[in-house]
Amino acid sequence: MLPLFAIPIVAQATTAVAHSSSYFDQPIDAILFDLLIWFGWIPIAATLAWGFTELWRDYRRGLYSAKLKFTYLAVDVPSMTEQTPKAMENFFANLYGTKSTITWKETWMDGKLHPVFSFEIVSTEGYIQFVIRTQTRFRDVVEAGIYAHYPDAQISEVEDYTKPFPVDFPDTEYEMWGGEMTLDRDSMFPIRTYVDFEDRISQEIKDPLGYTLEQLGTMRPGEHFWIQIVVQPSSNDWMKKGIKYVNATYGVEEKKKKGMIESASESLLTLPNELLKEALDVDLSGLLTPGAAAEEKDIWKAFKISPVQKQEAEAIVLKASKVGLGAKIRVVYIAKKNVFVKVERTGIVKGIWNQYSNLNLNKFTLFIPQVPKDDYFWMRWVYTKKQHTLMKAYKTRNWGIGANPVFLNTEELATLWHFPAISIKAPLVKKSESKRGEPPVGLPITFAEQSLPGASDISAAEEETVPASPFGIAEPESDEPLSEALPHPPSPTASTPAVVPDDVPEKKSTVWATSDEDFNTPLSPTSPTAEPEDDLVPPNLPT
Repeated sequence: MLPLFAIPIVAQATTAVAHSSSYFDQPIDAILFDLLIWFGWIPIAATLAWGFTELWRDYRRGLYSAKLKFTYLAVDVPSMTEQTPKAMENFFANLYGTKSTITWKETWMDGKLHPVFSFEIVSTEGYIQFVIRTQTRFRDVVEAGIYAHYPDAQISEVEDYTKPFPVDFPDTEYEMWGGEMTLDRDSMFPIRTYVDFEDRISQEIKDPLGYTLEQLGTMRPGEHFWIQIVVQPSSNDWMKKGIKYVNATYGVEEKKKKGMIESASESLLTLPNELLKEALDVDLSGLLTPGAAAEEKDIWKAFKISPVQKQEAEAIVLKASKVGLGAKIRVVYIAKKNVFVKVERTGIVKGIWNQYSNLNLNKFTLFIPQVPKDDYFWMRWVYTKKQHTLMKAYKTRNWGIGANPVFLNTEELATLWHFPAISIKAPLVKKSESKRGEPPVGLPITFAEQSLPGASDISAAEEETVPASPFGIAEPESDEPLSEALPHPPSPTASTPAVVPDDVPEKKSTVWATSDEDFNTPLSPTSPTAEPEDDLVPPNLPT
């Protein structure tokens, strides 16, 4: 098709050359039309190529994600823990180790993605539970990280609590509202963390999680309130942006990289410039390469910054000093229609996230395009669509739906999601009722326990020779009573076997009962060949 467009263009250009007239003597609309025909297809083709590559990558990622298996872990927090959010900060730092380097083949052929974890606080009619959703292959990593800092915690696998609830609205039984939280400024600016909640006098952390749990505990029967923090270990490029901002604030200009054309021109003009410098003692580097001329800098700029700029720079450097993860935060309030109170619960959302606001730095705000609102009539047209989108993103823990992910370092994540300390008295938080312990190291085990590694490899011939008792005593094969089957070792205090005298009364019961008179009756040894009168009396009774 493009050659067909080129035929009249070539003919027109040939005619113009034949008449010795300039091409630019034509009307401007004709020139623009020719430029559109000649070069207009380039951006269109580039856009289509980019779109097809994105569709292909999303298709491969969809196939890769469909093969993943996920596990939901409910964590019963310790009832008497004294751990601060610092413990969860170490946990999130360890979680960053699940990030791996993705090659070109894995990206475009396999559709591989970095693992996604979801940390959630669930209030079911006021009953609060901490839930973690992870890929099944990373379950040991998550459990080890929790047990390392909370040995008394109890972790159990549960079903997805969102299954009984609908995705499409309006629904005959349930009504929902919620939203997605994002940062008001760039991710390089931090929010308030647990360090900022420390009392300077008592050195006690006034944990903001206490207010969150108290509000979640006010849910009435039929109401559900969910908080979800989806995190993904990713690159720390946001940190470089923050360092660049701080350097610009203090007047430290970064060295710009030279382009290909500039580098080539400098290489070609280096030899003539050196010859002129040696012959005439004239340096023309500034004229030949204007970019090489030194720019005038304000050496006193670092002393002219305002207190707000200084606070921003210090906070940015402090945040960039710790590992960060990509995060998406969602909040969902769903309840039965007869108890649904949207006006009251929206105040809870604002109160929970306003705790972490620092007006000079950063704060959380609702991502308006995903919040179901009905203030005006045109908003009601898309109200149910926004409900569907938000509920689908929450139930699937989707990374692509909604606002762009923000980047929070481990200190910020630990502030938002950690287990309550002993000072928080939230009554309806599920707590562990017992302590976890390990069996003794020298505890003997039987060969019949097939759950041990290698126990099932014992052949049938070996099982016949291995005694069933852990102490090496073979089981009796006869049908004799237990008293007859037991071994009868000789008495350690008599050189000859002793028997029961004749004056011992006969016992008909299997229980050996004696009286004071029996103990006072002297025993006399008899001949070795004498047989006891009662079979129930143990033989070789010592004298």
